[in-house]
Amino acid sequence: MYDKLISRAKLMGISLEIFSLKLKEYTISKEKFYVPENVEEIGYGIRVIDDKSRMGYIYMKKLDENTLEQALKISKLGEPDKANVLPQKQPINKMSDYEVNPDVIKDVMISLRELEENVNLTTISASAINYEVSIFNTEGVEVREKRGVYLVQAVASKNTPEVYEILVSKDPKIPVNKLKENLLEKIKIMENRERLEGKRDVVFTQKALNELLSTALPKLFSARSFHKGTTPFKLGEIINEGLEIIDDPLDSSLPFSRSFDDEGNPSKVVNITDKGQVRSPLTNFYWSVKLTIENTSSASRQLDSIVPSYTIPPSIGSSNIVIRHNNVESDIEDNSVVVDQLEGVNTIDYSSGDFSLIANVSWLNEKGTKTGLKEVMITGNIKQLLKNLVSSSKDVENYGKIISGKLRVSDLSIS
Repeated sequence: MYDKLISRAKLMGISLEIFSLKLKEYTISKEKFYVPENVEEIGYGIRVIDDKSRMGYIYMKKLDENTLEQALKISKLGEPDKANVLPQKQPINKMSDYEVNPDVIKDVMISLRELEENVNLTTISASAINYEVSIFNTEGVEVREKRGVYLVQAVASKNTPEVYEILVSKDPKIPVNKLKENLLEKIKIMENRERLEGKRDVVFTQKALNELLSTALPKLFSARSFHKGTTPFKLGEIINEGLEIIDDPLDSSLPFSRSFDDEGNPSKVVNITDKGQVRSPLTNFYWSVKLTIENTSSASRQLDSIVPSYTIPPSIGSSNIVIRHNNVESDIEDNSVVVDQLEGVNTIDYSSGDFSLIANVSWLNEKGTKTGLKEVMITGNIKQLLKNLVSSSKDVENYGKIISGKLRVSDLSIS
């Protein structure tokens, strides 16, 4: 059906892209009961650009003879835009197809169950997620790739706020014991809590960085945001001379690696900042054409999930975000407030960078003594936060989309 639809589109003088997702997910979860679940799904996202440069997008579970006509009806509702073009075929250095083994998660769940002996479990789950992405278009793009990841989650408490931990990994040797140790340690710290306010040095753990930055950075450093002025950052400005931010889709060991983006363009490593200078805005093909700049192959169809969605057209996103600082400390948490879990990230004002967030899992570290803190409000500005970033810890870890050490920021307001 792919070939038939693309041939018809060419004869009609229109551009067509078919994005296909085949998903197989096996999950074992427990809230009140243990529930195994198999999910299998196939879906298609259809993008057409008509002879007046108007774009139409539809999605469906099955391709049929009327697919083109349905998408063209939607395109007539759009505005003509010369930047509405599809990418042409380019050489791709394809990674090996990778799938994960569903049998692995059974042992993971057996291990997670041991948490019940010490804490009140809200939920535990483990998933093996395998999916295949295919993209075909009238300009010659024909790409296909199998990808797989494990997702492990645990949420628990013990007369404390709920503490969660997640792992997203391609490695079948899932470090579930480390996840459990981290969860139990944080719950123990939070059993006794005090209030704190004033200006303090704050250390963000990798988990907190994932919450704060994995969604924010693509919005703050996208070509769209620079063009529309909806970011506090400026191209070429120096934020922090010790800071390096990289989007790396090509490290095959990382969970969000990919050979091509969600439009079929070959993946690239993008230095968003280099020696603290804002260098490269993230682009998809539309914004690279509209602004006549390099395409960083950052097209994304993710809806706050691991797997791309066929239900939306591509926007601008990120893969694996690497954050480094040239000042590396051994005892980065000493004499600081350590923030591990945040609420309210969706309220960040991306135009100004201002934020006011609740740290519901945090502690004061003084000379190695960790004292849990009652919910504290952290107010500031993301641009200023990056300017005031003074050091990174040696223990670089991957948490969600973030690959970083813990990061220390000076003079944040806490109340």
